Amino acid sequence: MLMSQAPRREPLRTGYSLIEILVVLAIIALATALVVPNSSRLMDQAMAQAVFFEFQRDLLALRKEANRTQTALVVKAANQTPANATERVLALRAGWTYAVTPELQIDDAGACSPAEVSIRRENVDLLNLRVDGADCQLIRYLPAATDRQ
Repeated sequence: MLMSQAPRREPLRTGYSLIEILVVLAIIALATALVVPNSSRLMDQAMAQAVFFEFQRDLLALRKEANRTQTALVVKAANQTPANATERVLALRAGWTYAVTPELQIDDAGACSPAEVSIRRENVDLLNLRVDGADCQLIRYLPAATDRQ
């Protein structure tokens, strides 16, 4: 009687090879390189939007104050110092500044004069705003091509 030999079994492979691990790491690194710049840009835009709304809120509070006290107010640029009680400088988040041209006048009834506001971070203009109309609402606009840096 002949005995049949059992088929040879290949040893089971456990784990991953070094090449497989390196390919997965390269894919993860590539995906990260694509996502991180976009997310930081989105974070900057969200922060600029928050600063815009805070600036608008503070400006409207000054308008109410001028109307309530029947006193005309002047909003000066962030780097200037108020010379008297009717001049104001608004405080923004750390690292953010603004420039107003010309100085924003708020009359005793709460109406604003036309002006342009640039909100900056690290000396780069991120938002260009215009006050059009007496209601002190800020309108975002793109500067002319010659004004861009």
